[in-house]
Amino acid sequence: MNDYDENIITSMFIIESLRSGIPSRLSTRYLPDLRLNLTESIKNDLENFDANNIPPGRIIWGQYGQGKTHVLTTAEHIALDLGFAVSRVSLSREVSCHNLFKFYGKVAPRIKTPDSTSIGIQKALNKKGRVDLPESPILDTDRYIHPLPAIIFEDYYCTVGEEQDNLYGDLMGIRVPMAEFRRIHNSNHPEFPLPKFDTFKETVHAKAYFGLMADIIKFCGYKGWVLLIDEVELMGRLGRASRLKAYLNLNWLLNWNSEMKYPIYVLSAAASGLQDDLFFGKKINDRDIMPDLADIKFGSKEKKEIKNFFDKAVGECSLTVSPAKNEDLILLLNKVVEFHGNAYQWQPNIDSNKLIVQLENQTARTHIRGMLEKLDIQYLYNEDIKLNAENLIENPLGEDREYFSDEEKEE
Repeated sequence: MNDYDENIITSMFIIESLRSGIPSRLSTRYLPDLRLNLTESIKNDLENFDANNIPPGRIIWGQYGQGKTHVLTTAEHIALDLGFAVSRVSLSREVSCHNLFKFYGKVAPRIKTPDSTSIGIQKALNKKGRVDLPESPILDTDRYIHPLPAIIFEDYYCTVGEEQDNLYGDLMGIRVPMAEFRRIHNSNHPEFPLPKFDTFKETVHAKAYFGLMADIIKFCGYKGWVLLIDEVELMGRLGRASRLKAYLNLNWLLNWNSEMKYPIYVLSAAASGLQDDLFFGKKINDRDIMPDLADIKFGSKEKKEIKNFFDKAVGECSLTVSPAKNEDLILLLNKVVEFHGNAYQWQPNIDSNKLIVQLENQTARTHIRGMLEKLDIQYLYNEDIKLNAENLIENPLGEDREYFSDEEKEE
C-alpha cells in the first residue's frame, strides 16, 4: 500500500468516526484540540504520576455535546503513549459505582495496554512468572483489605489450562466458588493449606481487587492504571442510599482523601446538569443531605469524606469544558473539510465561517454534524443546503428509570 492510499484510508476512518459521533485515536491525533487547557492539565497529572504519591483524579463538567467524551478519548491516547494501562467505561444500568465489586467486574476486563491491540492483561501477565513476584508489593500481607485476591493471583502461576483460565476470570471479577478455589490451592500446595481468613464479602472487600489489579499492571511493566469513567451523571438516577455509596466509592477511586496507596488515576466526566439537579437542586440537594445520611449509616469518617467529595467535585479537582471559540472551531471545521476531500477525492467548496454564523451558539458536535451534512450533499448532488440546527442536535440517550428508582429499596 502506498502513501497515497494510506492518506485516503486515514481520512475515511477520521470522517466515519466523526459521522458516528465516537471519537477515535486517529481523530484525536489528527484533528485540532479544542480543549488544550484541559488536556494539558491531564497530561501534567500523568507525567507527574508517582506510585508512591498518587495525584488526585478529576471530574470533567460540561453540557451535552460540548466535548467531554472527546476529552476522555484524548486522555486515553495520552495515557497509553505515556505507558499506562487504561480501562474506559460509561455508566449505565449495568455499570454503576454504588456496587464497587460489580463496577470492578466491568472495568477489569476492558484493560488496554500500550503494546497490544487486544483487550486484557493476560498476555502481559504470561510474560512474567511466580519467581518475579518478590519484585512487587503483591506478596505484602498487609497490602490489601483482604488477602484472598492476592493468593488467587499467586496460584494463577501454579496452574495451567482450565484452572488457570478460571483464576484469571476471578481476577477479572468473575468469582471462583470458594470450595473450588480451595481444591485448586490445596492440589498445588499440599504442604501449604489455604490460610484461615475472614469470609470475603464483595460489598466490603472490593477495594482489594482494585488494589491488586493496579499492582498487577505495575508488575507487568506499565506505569499504572488509568480509569476513564463517562456519563457519571447517571449516578443521579440511583436511590439515596445507593447514591451515597456511589459518591463514597468514587471519592476513594479519585483519591480525594489522599488515601490511595495503589497506582490508580481516575478521570471522570459528567453533564453539568448533575450539579443543577442533585448537587445544588431546589428539590434535592445532595451536598446538604448526604453528609448527615453518611453519618447515620456509616459514621463521622464517612461524613467528612462525603463533604470533601462535594468540595473537590466542584472545586480544585474539577475541569470545565467551555464552548469552543469561533477561531478554534474554524480550524477544526477546515480540517474536517480537508479530510472529507481526501477521503472521497474531491474539492469541497464550503466556508467554515459561514457555517458557524448560520448555526450560531451550538455545540462543537453540532457544528461537525452540520459540516458533514453540507459536505455529503455537496459531494453527492453539487448543492449547498441551509442547515436547520434543531435537526442536528442529538438528544441524550434515555435510561431505564425504573431500574434506577428500584435502588430506593436498598434504603
